[in-house]
Amino acid sequence: MNVEVDLSLSYALAVSGGIDSMVMLHMFASMKPRPHFFVVTVNHNLRKEASADCKFVQDYCRKLKVKCRTFNIDVPSYCQAMKVSEETGARLLRMGVLNSLEVDRVCTAHHADDNAETILMHLIRGSGANGLEGIRRERGKFLRPMLHLSRADIEQYAAEHGVPHVYDATNSQVKYARNFLRNEVIPLLCKINENAPSNITRTAENVAQDNAYLESLADDGDVKIFGDRAEIPSYLLTQPKPIAYRVLRKVFLRLNIWYDIEKQHFDAIIQLADNFGGKKLSLPFNLVAVNDYDKVTILKQTEEKFFDFEMPFGEGTVKTPVGTVAVYRHRQKDALKFDVGKIPPTAVFRTRRKGDVFCKYGGGTKALNRYLIDKKIPARLRDSLVLVADGSNVLIICGVEISDHVKVEQNSSVRYIKNLITD
Repeated sequence: MNVEVDLSLSYALAVSGGIDSMVMLHMFASMKPRPHFFVVTVNHNLRKEASADCKFVQDYCRKLKVKCRTFNIDVPSYCQAMKVSEETGARLLRMGVLNSLEVDRVCTAHHADDNAETILMHLIRGSGANGLEGIRRERGKFLRPMLHLSRADIEQYAAEHGVPHVYDATNSQVKYARNFLRNEVIPLLCKINENAPSNITRTAENVAQDNAYLESLADDGDVKIFGDRAEIPSYLLTQPKPIAYRVLRKVFLRLNIWYDIEKQHFDAIIQLADNFGGKKLSLPFNLVAVNDYDKVTILKQTEEKFFDFEMPFGEGTVKTPVGTVAVYRHRQKDALKFDVGKIPPTAVFRTRRKGDVFCKYGGGTKALNRYLIDKKIPARLRDSLVLVADGSNVLIICGVEISDHVKVEQNSSVRYIKNLITD
């Protein structure tokens, strides 16, 4: 009974003092040659015995001649401030500590029975295939070297090698969902089939194989990420739902969002893709998803502001409340070409107003708003477009199009206009 590690890597072992993590520590310390590792123990400040447990781990590490680092996290205060459960708060803060460690791998003492509990937890919550895969042996820098061992295997190892451990009284408190599964539900399942935990794990392995194939079909290569904003082409969301779900999951992972986005949110986003432009829905993490015609944009929810400004039209660089535009004498990439001689001296830079009209290039006048809809300009961006207008007559929509009234003809005084800062 042992664990397999790569001796060329460095490891941090997350040790609480419980039997599982203490056995993992003993296994690492007993290897010859010994891997390069140290121990991390975290005081969550949830139990009065927590400090004593940390000292217990420190003392055992000293006996084994293993470096031990202790971290204190204030879970109660965090949970109160963030309005999350103690389980969630402890996990988030603990993961923050472990993620900050400068090692190749962080080892946790999860085993086969933990895996069965996790799969059942996800099943109860209505998880998709990713959740039903259970705990992976490796995910990023995290490694579960004992995932192939059962709780009985670990207890046998501890007895044979005299591995000391502490008992966490909260493990028997069934007010925690996982403890209820461990102490009440799984023993009942084992009365039906004594191999229930291993059978559950085997089912998860089968799900993982199917899921891996579906993941390979979910290509998110056409999704554009700009910081905390994602632009998802609508056609990716009109695929069969098993594929669309996985595309969305990959998108949120790229936005560094790993939890609290659930199937109900995926369904709502997929439905949003079939709605008219401008429709939007709220998501966790202060995000909003917006139908931008041929794409769905996910971005931070911000207070919508309307800027009604007016500045005289002129050449050169002009800074406005909604962005910067520049008028050049020489050709510029991505610039609109127009005849400056056709711009009236009363023309101004401004944003759109009620009653604006636009004569599209090639002829045909219509309401500016209708033209922007036809051009599929997202509703959330229309009020931030810089216009060149004379009265209600819009001559240039910067970054979009020029009016037929200022088109370039023979002997025109040609100028070029472009946005220097865009949404």
